[in-house]
Amino acid sequence: MSDKLSEGLERLGLPVSGEQLDKLRLYARMVLEFNKGYNLMKAKDEDEMAVSHLLDSLAPLEHIRKLAERMSSAGTSPSLADIGSGGGCPGIPLAVMMEGYPFTLVERMEKRAAFLESVRTALSLQNVRILTLQAEKVSPESFDIALFRAFHPFDHKTTKTLLSLVRKGGYLAAYKARAEKIAAEMDAVKDLVPSYQKISLSVPFLEDHERNLVLVSKL
Repeated sequence: MSDKLSEGLERLGLPVSGEQLDKLRLYARMVLEFNKGYNLMKAKDEDEMAVSHLLDSLAPLEHIRKLAERMSSAGTSPSLADIGSGGGCPGIPLAVMMEGYPFTLVERMEKRAAFLESVRTALSLQNVRILTLQAEKVSPESFDIALFRAFHPFDHKTTKTLLSLVRKGGYLAAYKARAEKIAAEMDAVKDLVPSYQKISLSVPFLEDHERNLVLVSKL
């Protein structure tokens, strides 16, 4: 793969081992190969895959890691989930970089779930499991941190479903774009989510694209 991945990780200030870098590169190659028949995500080449998906997934890594570490220090062994995982972003890149934490990739489509299982095996990701289910059918309060990147906008149905999956004291973490759109979405569900935190992100090579992480705590 081009140097954009390693350069981008350096710009993000993320230490990465050779093994982790190899896994991220293998994952990217698998996506590009399977994209031909599965249409997993928009990526025409290695550079676009590295920037638009891997680096975008990893831009909030330190914020997510801090949440997990805070829970660990409080005596909770946090479990994380990627809801509507699709081709595996952000779940796979985060799991590669956070090897000490368990990740569940929730994906309802069997073909995509089969792809995720092949990635899990190829990358020897012992901290990952694949759950082939609709989000609505996942057992309530299954996770401490539920992430989603391209699942759905925040609306009443989606917000209720996602909040139901999170244990008390846990978090929803949503990858989002423009602040004004976030404000409109969150205003529409303020009866369910009276407060939230918006964290500005900078994705290497996409600095002109506004990216934010929205955190919702479940009290």
